Amino acid sequence: MTKKILFGLVLAALLGVVAIQAQAPAPSGLKRKILVKDDLAPMPATTAYVVETELAPGAESGWHTHAGHDFDYVRSGEAILEIEGKPPETLKPGMGVHIEPGAPHNVRNVGTEPFKIATVYIIEKGKPVATPVPPPAKK
Repeated sequence: MTKKILFGLVLAALLGVVAIQAQAPAPSGLKRKILVKDDLAPMPATTAYVVETELAPGAESGWHTHAGHDFDYVRSGEAILEIEGKPPETLKPGMGVHIEPGAPHNVRNVGTEPFKIATVYIIEKGKPVATPVPPPAKK
């Protein structure tokens, strides 16, 4: 049953039915909208979010972490995903990505149109969806 619920949430995001919103204040040029938020009964102390995110051209999310899994599906636009300790990745429509819990990351819109993603978060109940963190030290 738990796998069916998780699969359904991920599938909904991959179909572009929903999108993203964090509880921290959003940087300028970033819009997040929670479309679904529900506690997962068979998974104690867990909340699932289905969210839509839109990042304006030239804007970035700001470095942040999530207190749970982050599954993203790129709907439109182009952006660079920076995850601490990994090489930057260019995100384009049709791509999917998973960001591990606690991984500091930043998304920067490098295109000329809004960057839109649909996201499913599986977060520890009571924790914020996103927590701002300082950028990693330059090497």
